[in-house]
Amino acid sequence: MSELAEQLATVSVPLTADDHSTANKFAAQQPTAEKAEQVYCNTLAVLSVQRYLQTLGITTEVDSGHSWHPLTRVLEDVADLVLPGLDGSLECRVVKAGDRTCHIPSEVHVDRLGYVVIQLDAPYNVAHLLGFVEAVSVTALPLSYLQPLTALIERFLDTSVMPVVAPTVLLRQWLNRLFEPDWEPPVDLLASMGATLSQTRLQTSGLVRQDNFLRYRLESLYRQQANGQMPLLPAEQSDEEALIHLMRTTQNDNIRWQCADLLWEINPEHPECPVMTAKDLGVYLTGHNLALAVGLLPKAENTLLILARIYPFDSAEYLPAGLKLTGVDETGAAFFGIAARTQDNYIQFKFTADVGEQFALKVSLADAEFVETFVA
Repeated sequence: MSELAEQLATVSVPLTADDHSTANKFAAQQPTAEKAEQVYCNTLAVLSVQRYLQTLGITTEVDSGHSWHPLTRVLEDVADLVLPGLDGSLECRVVKAGDRTCHIPSEVHVDRLGYVVIQLDAPYNVAHLLGFVEAVSVTALPLSYLQPLTALIERFLDTSVMPVVAPTVLLRQWLNRLFEPDWEPPVDLLASMGATLSQTRLQTSGLVRQDNFLRYRLESLYRQQANGQMPLLPAEQSDEEALIHLMRTTQNDNIRWQCADLLWEINPEHPECPVMTAKDLGVYLTGHNLALAVGLLPKAENTLLILARIYPFDSAEYLPAGLKLTGVDETGAAFFGIAARTQDNYIQFKFTADVGEQFALKVSLADAEFVETFVA
């Protein structure tokens, strides 16, 4: 990301394989390589803004815009995204790293609700939304004129003007490390969670020395697998290899999650680790430094193993007593509910969801509440 982008309040939006497929399809229809590159970038820009607005609960109609019309794409330089609730479109314009101005073609100076500027650089895996302006009168817009994205949010989250639908988090794309902007994996939060878990398990395991922690946990997991019998750990394998072996072979989802969780603690870069990310709940539960973590493990037959966990930022702290974590299905019925007790370092629940299944996680404390909707 450019120095200017870092100075602005940017939002980074991951671009998926489907996004690239659509952009390549549109680009292949163009008469010249230059035009193909323009259409490719315009398409990715529109899709990145669409995804960002979806996370805010703002309805869009990407295929209703001029940028989705084959003939218009050839004849004009257009990158519009239709917002049906406001009977208009946003123009999504691309800049590269190092640019100080953004090219705004004269043909899009009218009939637009506003202009979002997006930085796109090869290999185009992430789009950086730099800012927003409501109107332009020049073809070279200085980036210093951009308003922060909060201006865009304030403009379009007026529910008296535009209906807002609940945003949905798409879990399947997490398996490719493509996260919604507010679910980007925060390294400090995940590190804090690992410290919390390790400390708690050492405390609850009695007088277990820290350097024997992995062996103790591994023997416990193999004992569970053997229904309480003395476990036989593969003698020719290292502790980590034995852990991965059990994770691959067990038919018990709870044991598999415990293996994956332990692997994530000791070697978070291992390719068989679960996908783990977290969201800061401090904005929603004022005065409490808490995070909601969600972990994924793919399972056969289009099913995901899912872990929902709440933990404090500081591993030395406890959750506030009475904090509740609830899972809600598509009908609005609760399928699990757990509450923090005094001196709980974290609370969690593991469950499965089939591909396309929708559910919500609700975190509540006193009168404060946070709800997020997911699709497996």
